[in-house]
Amino acid sequence: MFLKKIINKLNLKPIPSYQYAYLICMIIFFRMISFQYDNDFWFTINQGRYVLEHTFPTFAINSIHNIDFLYQSWGTGVLFYTVYNYIGQYGMIALMLIVSLLTVYFFYKLCYVISNNKRASLIITTLALLLYSFFIVTRPHIFTVLNLVIMLYLLESYIKTDNTKYLYWLPLVSLFQINMHGIYFIVLLIILSPYLINSFKFKIFNIESSGYRKRPLLIAFLCMLLTGFLNPYGYKTIIYGFSSYQASSLFNNTIIELMALNFHNITDKLFIITIITVFVLHFSKLKKIPIRYTLLLLGTSYLALEAYKSFYLFLFCSFFPLVLLFKKDKNIDDNYSNKYHIFHLSLTIILCVGSIFLINKPKDPEILPFIDYLDSVVENKENIKLYTDYLDGSYAEFRGYYCYIDPRGEIFLKTNNNKEDIYEEFDNLSKLVVNYKEFIDKYNFDYMLVNKESTMGYLMKDDSYKYTVIKENNTHTLYKLNEE
Repeated sequence: MFLKKIINKLNLKPIPSYQYAYLICMIIFFRMISFQYDNDFWFTINQGRYVLEHTFPTFAINSIHNIDFLYQSWGTGVLFYTVYNYIGQYGMIALMLIVSLLTVYFFYKLCYVISNNKRASLIITTLALLLYSFFIVTRPHIFTVLNLVIMLYLLESYIKTDNTKYLYWLPLVSLFQINMHGIYFIVLLIILSPYLINSFKFKIFNIESSGYRKRPLLIAFLCMLLTGFLNPYGYKTIIYGFSSYQASSLFNNTIIELMALNFHNITDKLFIITIITVFVLHFSKLKKIPIRYTLLLLGTSYLALEAYKSFYLFLFCSFFPLVLLFKKDKNIDDNYSNKYHIFHLSLTIILCVGSIFLINKPKDPEILPFIDYLDSVVENKENIKLYTDYLDGSYAEFRGYYCYIDPRGEIFLKTNNNKEDIYEEFDNLSKLVVNYKEFIDKYNFDYMLVNKESTMGYLMKDDSYKYTVIKENNTHTLYKLNEE
C-alpha cells in the first residue's frame, strides 16, 4: 500500500516527454563516447572476412588445432567486417548507434502499446537504457536484443489489437536471428512460450489467464521454428547452444561474462538490486498483471542471476511490464503539440551525428606492437605456431597468425570441435595442474606472446625454459624458440 501511494503521487505532467527522449539520447551519446572494440570483435570480423573471401568455415581458421567449427554468427561477422573494412571505426560507431536507437525505439513502442502513456513509456525506456548501456558493445548480442524487443512488440500488439498482421513479421525476426546470432535462436522461442501459455484460459490460485486467439500464435511459432533451418549449417546451429555450454561449470568459474551475479563489485550489486526492485514492483500489482509477464520475470531473473551476460534478457523482458504501474485510462500526452516532437527529433539527430565526430578513437589492442614486430621478422605466418593468452588470440588471428587459443571458449570444447578439450587444458595450465614445460614440449611454439600477469607470464619470467626474450613492455613479453 505504501508503494502504491508513492506511485500515485508521482507527478509526471510538468515534465515534457521530449526531455526524457533527450535523456535517452544523452545516455547513448556518453556511452558511445567511451566506445571500445570488444575482444570478440577481432575474431568476429576475421571470420566475416573469411566468409566473403572463401566460404562458410567448417574448421577453426587461424588456429593451430585441426578442429571443427560452426560459425553461428556469420551474418554479424560479414556485416561488421564490411563496415569496418570500408568505413572504419566511425562506421562501426554509426552502426552501433543505429542498432541502439532502433532498440530504444521499439522498446518505447512496446511500453506504449501496453500503457498508452507516452511519459510512462519514456521513463521505463530511460531506466532500461541506463542499464543496457553496459551491453552496447561490438558483439552479436546487440542484434539479439533488437530482435527480442521487436518480437515482444509484435506479440503485445497482436494481443492488444487481435490483428494477425503483426505475427506475419515473426518468422523474419527469427530468420534474422538464426543468421546473426544463431546460438540465441532457441532463446527467442523460449521467451515466446509464456505467450503461448497465456493464450489458454485458466486460473491457479490468484493467477488467472483470460486467454486470446492461440491458433495464429501457434502457426507463427511453428514458422519461426522452421526458419531456424534456413542457415548455412542447418539444424546444427539450432542445437549449438546446448552443446556449447555442457561444460558450463568450467566456464562459469573462469569466464567473467558467464559467472553468476554476486556482491563482489558495484555492477553486480546494481544488477541484483535492480532484480529485487523489479520483483517488489511486479508482485505489488500481481493481480492485475498477465501471467506471461510473471513467467518472463521468473525465467529471465533466473538466467540473469546465473550469468552476467544474461542480464539484458531480464532487462528487456521484465522492465516493460512496469509501465502498468503508471497506466492511465486516458493518454495524458494528447494535449502536447507537434513542436515537442520536432524538438525531440532535432536533438536526436544532433546527438547522433555529433557523437560520430566527438568519440575518441578506440584504444589499440595491447599486443599491437608485438604483432607489428612479428610482421617485420616473419615471412610465412601460416608456418608459425604462436602461443597467446585467452584474450589476446583474437587480434593475433585477425592479423593472420595461427594461435593456441582465443576468446571463443565454446569452440575449444570437445563437444563442439570433435577433437579435444583444449579450453580445459588451458584452464589446467593456469591452475598449475599441467606442467608448463610438458605443455610447451607438446606444442613446441615458434613464438610465445605472454601476458605478464598470467600464470604463464610468472612461470616463464622465472624460467623461460627453451625460449629467449626478444621484445617486452609493461604488459607483455614475446619469446622466441631457441634454435637447436
